[in-house]
Amino acid sequence: MLNNEKGNNRAKPRIYDVRPESTKQVFSTRDSRLQEQEQREESEQEQTLNKEEKLEKVKREFGVYEAMAEIEREIHTASQWIEPYREQKKPEPQVIQEEQPVVEEVVIKKKKRKPKQKQESVAETITRLAYSREEPRPTCVAHLFGEEREFEVLGIRGEMVKIRIGRRVRIIRLSDLESVKVIKR
Repeated sequence: MLNNEKGNNRAKPRIYDVRPESTKQVFSTRDSRLQEQEQREESEQEQTLNKEEKLEKVKREFGVYEAMAEIEREIHTASQWIEPYREQKKPEPQVIQEEQPVVEEVVIKKKKRKPKQKQESVAETITRLAYSREEPRPTCVAHLFGEEREFEVLGIRGEMVKIRIGRRVRIIRLSDLESVKVIKR
């Protein structure tokens, strides 16, 4: 009402917008940020594609794919050699209808387990012979690789045993020896 008293009929705004361009700047900065982010994402994708292309190129240059193909061929040929020696799979039992009463005997073959006492006694015997000071060394007989062989124990380290068969010296696993007997002392 003060304005009317002075004779000024025009209303004046109480808040003046000094910078009308500031809103345009806010929207333009948001747009520029979005564009920058999109450009970064595109450049990252290009970089990953470039890295993958370089990796593929290096793999081709060094023959990685050729080596992998050769390994697959060797595995295939080896599996063909091994195939006849694999155990044949037993056929799965078929579902029998209730009308036909059939009695089947199922025989489960259990693998023979070696008693731990025998395994321990083999290990103890081999250890005793490995550290013996007798000359000439005692001769042993054991089942080795499916055959009964005579040998001398030269030493032991962990699970590996150094033996002499005739004039040859071999290193074998302790688990490969079965039923060791000392025959000469």
